[in-house]
Amino acid sequence: MSKVVAIDFGYREIKGVNSEGLEFKFPTALAPYVKHPMAEGQDGIVTVTKPGENAEMFFYGHKGLEESGIGFSAERDKHLHPSHDILMLAAAKKLEYESGDILVVGVPISYADQRVTLKAHLERLHGDVSVDGGKPKRISFNDVMVLRQGIVAFFLIPDLPNGTLISFDIGEHTTDVSTVRFRNGDIEPISSKCFSLEYGYSKVVEAVQKEFQSKAGSPVSAEQARVIAKEGSAVYKLKKIDMTMEVLRAKEEIARNIVDDSMKRLGEVADFAAGFYLHGGGAEVLPVKDMIPGAVVINEPQTANARHICSWP
Repeated sequence: MSKVVAIDFGYREIKGVNSEGLEFKFPTALAPYVKHPMAEGQDGIVTVTKPGENAEMFFYGHKGLEESGIGFSAERDKHLHPSHDILMLAAAKKLEYESGDILVVGVPISYADQRVTLKAHLERLHGDVSVDGGKPKRISFNDVMVLRQGIVAFFLIPDLPNGTLISFDIGEHTTDVSTVRFRNGDIEPISSKCFSLEYGYSKVVEAVQKEFQSKAGSPVSAEQARVIAKEGSAVYKLKKIDMTMEVLRAKEEIARNIVDDSMKRLGEVADFAAGFYLHGGGAEVLPVKDMIPGAVVINEPQTANARHICSWP
């Protein structure tokens, strides 16, 4: 019997779920494989062989990030990035994709124009794939669904109140805002109040980079700035640099921008909303919840998109 395999290909993390309960997430990062004398095991390695070509090996996920120090591109058309196809095949293999399974992926609300091209791109993708030292398996996607993200919260939360409901999907580079009318189990999207903002948690990282350079007199990579944003400080040239206030200020500023811009576009619809729901990677690390009275962070917000689209077909 075929199953559903859902992959949320984020700018920062790839989240995957299948209809049999298998679930994972790993950083959206890829680096050429280099054999290390001290390396043990095959975890974090993906091998892909395309017809008529030699096998290619890469570090992916955490190991890919460790090797390259660089996350995924911020390009709008993610599927055109050279790393996309290898990471997508690796994710499908980890989710035990089989011939005949249904692959479901999502795109941000404002990127709906990509649905046709992304579907065609995935249907052309194929190869023999091995991850983490496992046996290689031929993977090709024959049944692909591409959905618009954003209405996730309304299908994952029990006992929703009747009325206008608004969700914020706060990602790495985008924030999707979705508005629906809910009445006795029926959900009707309000299209004019569904939109994407072109910023998310990455703006915090950019702000920390600027603040660190101002404070330490030296530039810092995005990945190191992300660590500083998480820890609130850094040891630089054997000297501890406290960045607590700068990180808090950056998070509050980006959260305020998200809320203010969203409320401006929502207008009085927001004033009469019966509920606000937050999900995505930024839902727990940005203080958006504190700025919208009564807002609720849904359970396991990072994997919400993948869990929802897995249940769609």
